[in-house]
Amino acid sequence: MRCALPLLTALGLVGCAAPEVPTPTLQLLAAPTSVVIGGRVLSAAAQPILVDSDLTVRVQVGTERPPLPALTVTGVYVVTDGGVWKRAVTSSQRRGCALGACQQATTSGRAAGLRVGQRVQVVTRVQDATGQSMWLRDADVAIRATP
Repeated sequence: MRCALPLLTALGLVGCAAPEVPTPTLQLLAAPTSVVIGGRVLSAAAQPILVDSDLTVRVQVGTERPPLPALTVTGVYVVTDGGVWKRAVTSSQRRGCALGACQQATTSGRAAGLRVGQRVQVVTRVQDATGQSMWLRDADVAIRATP
């Protein structure tokens, strides 16, 4: 026991001294629900839909005062109690809205245990004209069934 005590003490000290590193999930949950780009307030609205064992998420990033500043939706993250579902958004998955008021992106993939009615938070990664990336979050969204 005497030999184990210094080892256990050393392990305890190392554990106490380790810096706390924020997880990506915490960073996603801290994302704002609106940002200002080019003098326009932008927000995101998400529609996660479960089709068999696949999840399709449509995200709309928009402003109430068109035109939408130049931006690109580059990723979608669905934060659940069990983890993070994430997908990149390609140029073929993006399209503009009427009057230049928004940009829509749709992506899909395996649902991995997600279910209809489950409450989630959807975070969208956008990139502005200067290449700066930022996050937008649509908090407390329910996964719906196929319409």
